[in-house]
Amino acid sequence: MKATHTLQLKRLLISTVLLSALAGCGQSGPLYLPEQNQPQNTAKPATTAEQAKTSQSQEQ
Repeated sequence: MKATHTLQLKRLLISTVLLSALAGCGQSGPLYLPEQNQPQNTAKPATTAEQAKTSQSQEQ
């Protein structure tokens, strides 16, 4: 009779561990891309007004 209780306890323990492991999957929070190191001197994209000024000055 004691062997039956030990076997049931082992099954319960294994089931609890497996279910806990499965329940914890994906619970680490939202996924995101890590910030990448960017060079300090990055050029801003030119606006249409700046492009027009540049093309006019190059034509002259």
